[in-house]
Amino acid sequence: MNRYVCFLLYFLTGYSFCISQIPKLGNDTLLDIATWNIEWLGNTGFGPTDESLQYNNVKTVLTQTDWDVIAFQEVSDHNTYLNLSDELAFKYGTFISTYTPVQKTGIYFKKSMFEMIAPLTQNILLPYSSNPFAGRPPLQVALKTLGGNKTDTLYFIVVHLKAHTGNLQASYNMRKDAALNIKDYMEQDLAGKKVIVIGDWNDDVDASIYNNSETPFKSFVDAGYMFPTRKLSDEGKDSWAFGENMVDHIMTSKSLDSLYIPASAQIFDNASSYIPNFSNNTSDHFPVYAFFNWKKLTVNPPVGPGVGEEEITGQDISIYPNPAYGIINIPVNLEKLTIYSIAGKAVITLDNPGNEINISGLENGMYYLTASYPGYLITAKFAVTGH
Repeated sequence: MNRYVCFLLYFLTGYSFCISQIPKLGNDTLLDIATWNIEWLGNTGFGPTDESLQYNNVKTVLTQTDWDVIAFQEVSDHNTYLNLSDELAFKYGTFISTYTPVQKTGIYFKKSMFEMIAPLTQNILLPYSSNPFAGRPPLQVALKTLGGNKTDTLYFIVVHLKAHTGNLQASYNMRKDAALNIKDYMEQDLAGKKVIVIGDWNDDVDASIYNNSETPFKSFVDAGYMFPTRKLSDEGKDSWAFGENMVDHIMTSKSLDSLYIPASAQIFDNASSYIPNFSNNTSDHFPVYAFFNWKKLTVNPPVGPGVGEEEITGQDISIYPNPAYGIINIPVNLEKLTIYSIAGKAVITLDNPGNEINISGLENGMYYLTASYPGYLITAKFAVTGH
């Protein structure tokens, strides 16, 4: 059935009969992590009116994009969740919040890559459930890596913060207080752990959607926590389909800074090209995703003299001096190199850069380097000082 017939049928009937093949957005060699608010999934009173169509569209997105980990928000019917989990069980393990309110958070993860640590998986910060978390306390899911010669643990904290509704000042204050509670929890209970806070934050990182006030997540920003999705805010992207709002975010603890693939955060905001009328019949939020260095989590680098191809494949590369000023040196010949600012903006891009890189034009601060060496993506983090 061609695209013209598909849209004609939709115009005449209001139903989407055609879903194009959704591209595979996951990467087989990296760790791809996504978040998606799936708008009252399974609830007949709210969200998309055709529950069966929404269910099938959500299932199609999850199976065809092939992300490794997907945090979700607004699963609103337990039987719908069970059915979806059964259909995805060939690939994904799962866990869903245990709190009472109907809009639940949860997670799907590839069983070939992770094993859930049940004693460490639970809703957290329960004394603050009503305020500031609006009845939806964060969900902590601990996942142990599989398949390499070492194991590591990632702690996912899935959030659905107070919406921009009702008393807007009070809602803003709740999001601000929620961020402070999560930050305290991370720094006290998960100190030194690899933590990813992910979900529908219902506000932006550069400036708030409330009167363009300072971001309610300023406590994280000022403390140097990285939001891979900040670059999407800076680019004017929208994760909510019906407004100019980037409200779905991914934030990482500092122990994950070197694992993030710089500038890799993206929005699946062209979903309607594959599912006609996506924002009305599937979700009013677009999925948001980013990439991380999977090999560094699961592979111990070989120990030995010198630096060879096997020693840097899939690992951080050592550069010197670090901190640097004027010049950095790289111990191997690279095919292509890009240096990004901490905000994810590409500031230097070079083909066949050689071993000595001129960085005299860079301001003081932290930077990320990504490079290909032959066929592999390798990364480094360095500081520029001395200006």
